[in-house]
Order: sequence, then structure tokens, then C-alpha cells
Amino acid sequence: MGMLDLLLGRKKEVPAKPRNSRTSPNTTQFAASQLPPGSSSPHAVRKDVLKLVLRELLTRNGIPQTWITAEMLRTTSPRRDQGLHVRFLIRQWDPRLMQHGPAFEGEFLQRLLMLDPLAGDWLMGFSWQFALEDTSACPRLPHPGSWTAPPPTPTPDACAPMTKPGDIIEGPVVIPRGSNGLRADLEQLLALRDEDIQRHAKGGDKFAATRPSTL
Repeated sequence: MGMLDLLLGRKKEVPAKPRNSRTSPNTTQFAASQLPPGSSSPHAVRKDVLKLVLRELLTRNGIPQTWITAEMLRTTSPRRDQGLHVRFLIRQWDPRLMQHGPAFEGEFLQRLLMLDPLAGDWLMGFSWQFALEDTSACPRLPHPGSWTAPPPTPTPDACAPMTKPGDIIEGPVVIPRGSNGLRADLEQLLALRDEDIQRHAKGGDKFAATRPSTL
């Protein structure tokens, strides 16, 4: 504003906000950090701590370092001080990463608090993003009704024994023989008995009662 405006009593015009702005006063905004690599500000130190926790967490759980990376986004909110938001980037497709995502976040936060007990004041949360170079291995969306359908019941294995918990497994099963087989067995037993009787009759009773001898 020039001297002429001051003499005439004109007020400084305030630039109007763009009409397409939808930012709410209470909305948290994310912005990429532009600090130099060697900066020693608290913001830079926190970023280094987050990168250290992620690297140790991947190594501890056997996950390759190239499968998950992270972006540290600076957050601004009227209700809280500036902080950091961690966005995990999935570089390698593996359904186990999503299955164990909540456990991954929980262990990440636990290890972070061990290094900085005040991390809960400046860590604003987590988010996940797919950053895959090749999506050919990713499955397609299933049928719409499969999301709310009950899980399929497992079919019993044809080779598995039909037993229940607590059942007693009996010994070998004897298959009944026909009448001809039973008759042949009976005749064989009778023949063995007759042969044994004749042998004892010729040689005497081998197991006759013994008598004590006189001294």
C-alpha cells in the first residue's frame, strides 16, 4: 500500500481464498518433508528414528528390506503440534503383509516407544499404500457375494480314518469266514487232537504226577 492510499484512507485489500479450497479448519494436512539430509532439527531426528525402527523390524521378522519402505509425512493440525505420519509402501506383493498388517503396526509402535517414550506425542498414525512395479501376481476381485458368505466347510479326507476325539481305535477286524472254511478248520483241529492222543498213548504220560523218593 502506497502513500496515496494512506492519505485517502484506503485499506489494504486481503487476497481472497480460492473457492475450490475444501480444507476444513480441523483437518490434518500432510506435506512431504524438504529438510536437508544433515539437518539436526527435532523433525529430522524423528525421521531417522522412524527409519531405524522400520529397518530393525523388517530384519527381526525376516521380511526383505525391499518389500516395505516408508514415507515420513509432516502433519499440521490446529488441535495438535506438528508431527509425523508414517506411510508404509508395499513394494512386493504377498498376501501375508496385509494379513499381519495390524501386528506389524503394533510392533512398530512398541519398538518406537522403547527408543523415544514421547513418540506418542508426535506420531500421528500409519497408512498403507501399494507401490508395486508388477501387479500380474495380484488376484482379481472375487464374486460380490463371497465377502459376506460363510466360510466353506472343509471336506473330510477320503483316506483319513472316521474317528472323533475320544474314540477308541480297536484292534484288527476279523472278517467272518464261510461255512466251508469253518468246517475245514474244525476238521484240522480234530485231526491234531487225535494225533496228540495217539502219541501220548504210545509214549506214556510225559507229565505224570511225581512221587517223592524215600531216603
